[in-house]
Amino acid sequence: MTSALYTIVIGLLVIVALRFAMVEFKEMARVTFFGSRNNPSNGASFEPARDIPSLAGKVVLITGAAGDLGRQTAVGLARYGRPARIYVADLPRDERAKEEAINRITREAYGESSSEGSEAAARTEIRFLDLDLTYFQSVQKCAAEFTAKESRLDILVLNAGIIRVPAGITTEGYEVHFGLNYLGHALLSRLLVPVMLRTAQQLDADVRVVVVSSEGYAMAPKGGIRFDKLKTTCADMSYTQRYGQSKLALIGHTRELARRYPQLKVAAVHPGRVMTGMGAALKKESLLVRLTEPLAPLVCVSVVVGVRNHLWAATSSEVVSGTYYEPVGVPVKGSAAARDEELSKMLWQWTENELKEIKWLE
Repeated sequence: MTSALYTIVIGLLVIVALRFAMVEFKEMARVTFFGSRNNPSNGASFEPARDIPSLAGKVVLITGAAGDLGRQTAVGLARYGRPARIYVADLPRDERAKEEAINRITREAYGESSSEGSEAAARTEIRFLDLDLTYFQSVQKCAAEFTAKESRLDILVLNAGIIRVPAGITTEGYEVHFGLNYLGHALLSRLLVPVMLRTAQQLDADVRVVVVSSEGYAMAPKGGIRFDKLKTTCADMSYTQRYGQSKLALIGHTRELARRYPQLKVAAVHPGRVMTGMGAALKKESLLVRLTEPLAPLVCVSVVVGVRNHLWAATSSEVVSGTYYEPVGVPVKGSAAARDEELSKMLWQWTENELKEIKWLE
């Protein structure tokens, strides 16, 4: 290759790289500066200690509950609602690490003291389930293990997620953001629908599915979801677009679950701008996040505050099934793609086809 041609090729590569960088920067900036606020004045008046009702006898499953928001959701429900059991479904780890995750939730919910008598009896039991959402067999095993132990499921919180990882695919070959954030959760919820429907038949039942989306859904590519690219790494898309379409899919999943199963109350939530470990990891990768770090205390909240939308959706009587909420309890219509009922139905049918080989639980 001549030096002139080499220079031209390098120049073209630089132009392409800059183009992707500018697209990513513009998308991130739009959501960062013009997205939702954490405490809008028209939000619901919600205090977990005051407003979470008794969950006595109920069973909860939370994905990603060893992480910041998932753990704090478990803590809030255990402290104020005291359900019978909360299942922490998270990445497989050794027994010692599982015990540490369980003990941390119990400690944060009830303090260091080891209460006895009626106080100890009223405490929620925390259990750990192995779950790798990037691997169908792991999702199936998690659901099977849960249903082997429990005859009811009152609250399912689809909380786990990733925001910026290198381009890659899941075990079954799906783009990793879409595969973990959306498809793994779609499979898990489908597997657990039968036990939730049985629970809904019981007296005074109030069965919830809380789907943790994000205002980042607005960064999805034109058209919303690139179905033709989902079984690739989507390397020609920015990571914001890959993440955005996975979170948009979760809003569509919420709408379709609510439409098809009116016995369940299904809500999608955006937790707000929360200072979590995921945000710290994102700072290492994103120039925009590093540049705006000094502003973080002004636009971000702690995990304890950020989890309120999770807790509100899991327990409030004001939740309308099929709705997407920003903090706290603020219904949002969203973009044209987020409102597109035909896109949601198309996603459901695509998902049915991709999961057609899966053996459903009875």
